[in-house]
Amino acid sequence: MIYENDEIPYFYNLVDEYRHLAKYNDGFSYNMVFVGPGWLNQMGRWEAPYSLLKKSYEDGLGYYGKLKKEGKLVDMTMEEFGHFFKENKDYDDPQCALWKDILYGSDKQYFWYADPFLRTCLDFNQGGAMIDFRPYAAKLDWKVGIGTDHIYDASYPYLIQANYRAGYFTHYAGAGTVKSAKVIYGKEEIDLCLKRTLATYSKVGEDTLITADPVTLHFSDLDVVIQSKFLFEKGKGIIKIERNILNDIGKNKITIEEYFAGAFGTTEYQEDMSKIILGCLKEKKDTHIRFSYKDRMIKKDNVSSIYAKIPNVSTLLSMGGDNDSCLINEGYAFSPIYRLALKKTLSKGGMSTWLKVRKAD
Repeated sequence: MIYENDEIPYFYNLVDEYRHLAKYNDGFSYNMVFVGPGWLNQMGRWEAPYSLLKKSYEDGLGYYGKLKKEGKLVDMTMEEFGHFFKENKDYDDPQCALWKDILYGSDKQYFWYADPFLRTCLDFNQGGAMIDFRPYAAKLDWKVGIGTDHIYDASYPYLIQANYRAGYFTHYAGAGTVKSAKVIYGKEEIDLCLKRTLATYSKVGEDTLITADPVTLHFSDLDVVIQSKFLFEKGKGIIKIERNILNDIGKNKITIEEYFAGAFGTTEYQEDMSKIILGCLKEKKDTHIRFSYKDRMIKKDNVSSIYAKIPNVSTLLSMGGDNDSCLINEGYAFSPIYRLALKKTLSKGGMSTWLKVRKAD
């Protein structure tokens, strides 16, 4: 065991020494395990039998103890880990992890990214769709606890949350909160949310690059191979996204629609959206609408950017890049989301767009 004299700590952290502890320029891994004495009582508090709980406890700590003896692990209390983190990480260093499911063998991958500007999650079981997005750039003074407006709910508000606001797979397909891309060929369209893939992690200078494996979209008489790339720029609150055609589709043309379907809140119950401003900028001319649940749209060609200003959470979200046109939709009461989309028609090459979040004026 790691601890002597049968001591059972309440929390501890385990840090794998892939690099010397002096500085973690290439990252680190940790594992926080709850090992309270409840694991070893026989009062029937847990669903599993006592013998299995005892074996799990001993096997788990025994494995960590073995790693520690081999010099591959350092055990820390939460306080010690906090000091270690402050000494080895700067405030604006992004914290990210490309997670792969190994427990159930599904090969699902999720990429979590957090910095002072945003937190997000990409789901590669849905083609790299963004299924969580939090606007940290807003720096909300979100008081929680007794005597505040948020007694029990300590969550930071989301703009995208697939579990609360249904994501792509809702009874209105594509009408939940999610960021993804559609590929349109004639009257057919395929959302990348419907294509499973995997991804790889790399660094580009101080920025973080996530590259998805190519996926093949099967239309009635055309196959299109698409690869997605996501570049997270350090210290800017900007994500750059590429959708590239990798095969020869001849003279056929497809349209790529990069979209952001968003809402805001902390639960599955959507709050009042009537303060949201949706708009686009073209040659310094601002065209916008105020959210009124009327399902209105704005369509413009070759815009410089499109945006959603959400005063409720002090956030300005904008998108721009290589596009032929844009589409903005306010949604309605039974589908309370706003939708921002950029479109480009092409037969080779790709489409590059950016997503930016900052505090609203």
